[in-house]
Amino acid sequence: MSRPPIDHDTLAPGMRRQLARLEAALADGMPRRGWKVGINVPEVRAHLGLAHAAVAWIDGRRVLASGAVLPCTPEARLLVESEVAIEVGRDVPPDTTVEAARETISGVRPALEIVDYGRPPSGLEELVAGCILHHATVLGDVRPASTAADSGLGREWPRLRVGERKADAPREDLVPADPGEVVAFVARYLDAFGERLAAGDLILAGSYMAQALPIGPGEEAVADYGALGSVSVRAVA
Repeated sequence: MSRPPIDHDTLAPGMRRQLARLEAALADGMPRRGWKVGINVPEVRAHLGLAHAAVAWIDGRRVLASGAVLPCTPEARLLVESEVAIEVGRDVPPDTTVEAARETISGVRPALEIVDYGRPPSGLEELVAGCILHHATVLGDVRPASTAADSGLGREWPRLRVGERKADAPREDLVPADPGEVVAFVARYLDAFGERLAAGDLILAGSYMAQALPIGPGEEAVADYGALGSVSVRAVA
């Protein structure tokens, strides 16, 4: 089945700057950890004039295990999004089918993405160049990919709480129906900008809710994913 092309011209200015930052970070010793899908909420995409989501790199210096402590600086404005992390077990060619992409998945994890609104971007180019507000990743335990297939994701789960505040219910339209579609999309997207989806990469598959919850020093974020497990992080000054 043919798939719509990646909107290269619209995203290229921001992606050039984003990938230059990635090259510099890797040269400085940052471990490569993979990619995030961002701008996956349809209303936000429509506001920005995008036909599809965008992709940005994950900061390998801030990939935390569930239960870890997250330092907060005074200038940061951190928010938490509940997501699923997909682990890719081998290189994925850009022309892969959804079925073949599904076979490259070695596992899935409940995850939290921490985003930072401390310096709001001025437009799409700044948003993409700045890795779509990415700050950190928190990962739960690995589960077989089949665990996510019929686990109520998007209907009942995940349930996110930060301190005493509970997030709105997840939106089923934001949950990928097939994780293979996410892998295939990211492989095509990266190829359009001269990058690749490689063995060992993680993919944060996009927020499951339209609005993130703020987190500050002294607060704990906990997301329950039902059969997929749970993930948590505690913020400190």
